[in-house]
Amino acid sequence: MLQLCQALAKHERPPPRSTMIHAFTSFVLDKQENDRVAVEDSQIGLLLTTFRYLQDTQDEAGGLGLSVGEMVNAMSLLSAPAVRRATEATNTVLLANSLFDVVNREEDMAGEYRYQGLNTLIEILASKKRPLEARDLLEEHWKEDSSSIDRRQWINVVLGFAKVDEQEQMIRTIETMKGHGISFDSQAHQYIVEFYASNKNVEMTKRWYEYGVASGLKPTQRTIGRVLQVCIYNNELEWGEPLLRSLVDGYSSNPGDSKAYWKLILQWAAAKGKSVEELDRLLNVMVQKSREQGLEVQPDIVLINSLISFAAFKNDAYTAERYLTLGRKWGLEPDSKTLLLQLQYRISSGDLDGAKAAYDELKGRELETDADLKFINKLIVALCGQNPIKYDVIMELVDDLNERKARLSPDTVSALALVHLRRGELHDLIDLLNTHVYRFEANKRLSICNELIQFCFDRSVLTAKVWDAYNIIRQTFREMDLGTRTKMMCEFFERGRSDMATHVFGHIRHLDSPDIKPTIDTYVLVFEGIAKAADAESLALVHNMLKLDATIEPDTRLYNALMLAYMGCGDPRQALLFWDEVVHSREGPTYSSIQIALRACKEAPFGERQARDIWSRLKRFDIRVTREIYAAYVGALAGQALFDECTELINNAEKEAGLTPDVLMLGTFHNALPSAKQDAMKQWAAEKYPAVWAGLQKLSKRNKMSSAGNFVSGIQFNINTDIRA
Repeated sequence: MLQLCQALAKHERPPPRSTMIHAFTSFVLDKQENDRVAVEDSQIGLLLTTFRYLQDTQDEAGGLGLSVGEMVNAMSLLSAPAVRRATEATNTVLLANSLFDVVNREEDMAGEYRYQGLNTLIEILASKKRPLEARDLLEEHWKEDSSSIDRRQWINVVLGFAKVDEQEQMIRTIETMKGHGISFDSQAHQYIVEFYASNKNVEMTKRWYEYGVASGLKPTQRTIGRVLQVCIYNNELEWGEPLLRSLVDGYSSNPGDSKAYWKLILQWAAAKGKSVEELDRLLNVMVQKSREQGLEVQPDIVLINSLISFAAFKNDAYTAERYLTLGRKWGLEPDSKTLLLQLQYRISSGDLDGAKAAYDELKGRELETDADLKFINKLIVALCGQNPIKYDVIMELVDDLNERKARLSPDTVSALALVHLRRGELHDLIDLLNTHVYRFEANKRLSICNELIQFCFDRSVLTAKVWDAYNIIRQTFREMDLGTRTKMMCEFFERGRSDMATHVFGHIRHLDSPDIKPTIDTYVLVFEGIAKAADAESLALVHNMLKLDATIEPDTRLYNALMLAYMGCGDPRQALLFWDEVVHSREGPTYSSIQIALRACKEAPFGERQARDIWSRLKRFDIRVTREIYAAYVGALAGQALFDECTELINNAEKEAGLTPDVLMLGTFHNALPSAKQDAMKQWAAEKYPAVWAGLQKLSKRNKMSSAGNFVSGIQFNINTDIRA
């Protein structure tokens, strides 16, 4: 199915229809057989693309190629918990609707398929935050044949409105149920309360519990228990006190369910701040009371686990360990649930050695579900964050998960990827990413990509390592956006590797995706980077790419960047040719254009002629002259050794442009002069502008360099003359 998507995107020949039919049906069956494994939204997207392809390529003789039963089977997969938990709504709803549309049109099928598909679609729409669509569909078909629709779909719709926080619609749906003769009973009330309780919505749990009581319902003991759990875990003890009393009264009249009552009573006492010793005495009292009622009820490890679970929720590892000791006092040894809780709270408290010990003990136990995977992943992430890391321990955990064919979480993949990168284990990194990343949804892939990108921005990491990391990232995450790729390009410029930066630009330039193509901003950044690096070879390469890029219409900023690049690479004459392009363009020059052009005049043969022409244009068009442009004009003339003309300009700065001579003006004059005239300049400045000269003298100095980055004779002051396009 992935090959089909790639072929369609590149307009290539797709795999045969028979292959796609087999891929569709076998994927559905495999996921239903392995119902513990979550189905990602990206995988649902592949199913949707495949189904649409089969629709588009069907013929009258062969038809779609899928039986009605196979399509309903696919709908059942979409309603499975593994899909409901893991995927976004869009692809799931689109595929479910597409499948049902075909099922609903079939005339020669058995009616049971149609109604099975209908019930499944209603359930999917409700669970994927489309409750209005679900209710409309339910009401429409309820009128046709209510006997073929599962009555629980009404509650599914009510819960669908709960997911989107539509309280009025929930009430309206309940009233509609009643209008169709379906009572809103204690069981329905329980479903709604449990929904809000499981989503940790305290206020709505309380509100809907009270709604049921106000409607004359008698809440089930399970409902009361769930509400009390919410009160215990969210410090709503005062509100829940009457419920606890009703629960205790229920226990007195029905002692057969002692363990369920004991669990809540003990947790309530723990939430009220009772010590372990007080809970021990409370247990003794409850055991004694059960004996008086003719029952021989003893605490079990499930009871102790409920206390440990509450302590783990409170991040109180010390109390959790004391509850474990309390259990042993009563002769109760830890079971797999205990060890799982121990693994959880030890990770949370930072006791990673203890967590590893709990994991080692847990390995030998049978677990009904894969509940430990979440915490093993968390343990791996925590171990990867240690310094120094315990590499052998980490890989032991990873190998165990691989043996179980368990999936690594995105956070675990990120953490392991960084470990492999730091250790230079590139083949292991590639294997890790190729094995796991493809099945993650787009936002999870992005989070992994961002973690690896941040590694590349760490200046303590060797550039060679960053280059290796970048190449793996670009090949694995082809969807990496233009902004991120551009930042990577700039990073290599900052690291002094313009050749690598130019390669990154080339990768952007040759991507197939229309959404990831270099813009004018990208070209400006690459030319600015080349200018600082004085990399003539990269300049020629990128400029040729620009000439061949039909999507780019050069503007003033781009010409400015080209001027900077050619000037930085020691070709001011070529830079000034781009100035001519700017002057004759509709957009015209900016202040940056003028400053850059004047700086090019400083280095160009007979540059004073061009500089004077620029200056006369400024005067003729009465353009305000900034301090930077005035200093750049002084520098242009100084670069041509016109000492007297420069001193006259500086002396007349206030008259000409309303500017007073400052460090920038004198520093530019000094730095641009040939070394033979610098002594004369120093003497003139010290006599004419002693205060400004004294300030200039305080600045650090460097050996004079040409625009091409070569050292020449003379000294320059370190003044900031950076220009951006």
